[in-house]
Amino acid sequence: MRVIAVNGSHKNNGNCAFLINTIFEDLKQKGFETKMYNALEVVSDCKHPFCVSCSSPCSKECFGSKLTELFDDMKSSDAIIFASPVYFGSMSAQLKCIFDKTRSVRAEKALLGKVGIAVSCGASKYGGQEKTVNAIHDCMLVNGMTVIGPSSSELMGHMGVCASAPASEDEFAISRAHTAALRIYEELTK
Repeated sequence: MRVIAVNGSHKNNGNCAFLINTIFEDLKQKGFETKMYNALEVVSDCKHPFCVSCSSPCSKECFGSKLTELFDDMKSSDAIIFASPVYFGSMSAQLKCIFDKTRSVRAEKALLGKVGIAVSCGASKYGGQEKTVNAIHDCMLVNGMTVIGPSSSELMGHMGVCASAPASEDEFAISRAHTAALRIYEELTK
C-alpha cells in the first residue's frame, strides 16, 4: 500500500514534516510505501503558481512537471496526508494553491473515496490548528475524499493531528501522529 503526503510548509524539515515522518515511520513498519511532497516546490514549478481558472474544464497549461507528478501520485496512492502550519487561522497559501489546481483531478473524480487525513502545527497551543484542519477537510471533501481523524481502535482523537511548535517536543501530538498511522492502517486494511 502507498501513502503520500503534501507538506504545506516551506520547511522540508520543520514541524509539519516531523509529524508526517512520525506517521510514515509507523506505516513503513507495516510495509507501506511512503512519499512526501513539498507544496512550495510543487507550485513554484508551475507556469502560474496560483490557479487563475483560465479554462473550464481545466486545460492544465499552467501545470509544471512536479504538479503533474503529484497529481499522478495522488490518483494512485491509497491515502493522502495533507499538512500545514497555521497561517492566519487557515492553511498555507502553497497548500491552498495545490487544492485550487485539483480542478482537473476533481473532474476525473480521481480522489473520490480516497482516504485523507489532516495535520497542522501552530506556534502556540490553541493557535488555530483545528481551524486549519477544518480548512483542509473542506478541500478534501470537495474532492470527494473520505476524511478520517486520529481515532483508532486503541485511542479516540479529534479532528486531525494538531501540534504546538516545536512538534518534536509535543508528546500529545506525537501520540496522535502514531494513532493517525494506526487509523490509516485500519482504514486501508478493513
